[in-house]
Amino acid sequence: MRQKIETILQKVYGVTLMISFFAGLLPLLPFVIALFIGGGEGGTGEAIATWLYKQYYPWVIALASIAILIGLISMYVGKKEAFSTRSFGIDGKKEEK
Repeated sequence: MRQKIETILQKVYGVTLMISFFAGLLPLLPFVIALFIGGGEGGTGEAIATWLYKQYYPWVIALASIAILIGLISMYVGKKEAFSTRSFGIDGKKEEK
C-alpha cells in the first residue's frame, strides 16, 4: 500500500513539476512582445509586463511550491533520505584502519 501511494505521488509530482516548469517558461513570449511594443509609462507593453508580474507569476510560484511539497511527501512516504549523509554513503563514522 505504501509503495502504491509513493508511486502515485511521484507521478503527480512529476506532472505538476513539468507543468510549473513550462508555465514559468510560457511568459517569455509576452515579455518579448511587451519589450518591442514598449509604450512608456502606462503603455501597452508595461501593462502586459505588469499583468504577468502581478497576476500570472504568483500562480506559477504557488504551483511550483505545491509540486515540491508533493515530492517531499512522496519521499517521506517512501522512506527515502535524499541529500542526507547516509544517502551519499557517509555515515559520519570514522573508518578504523
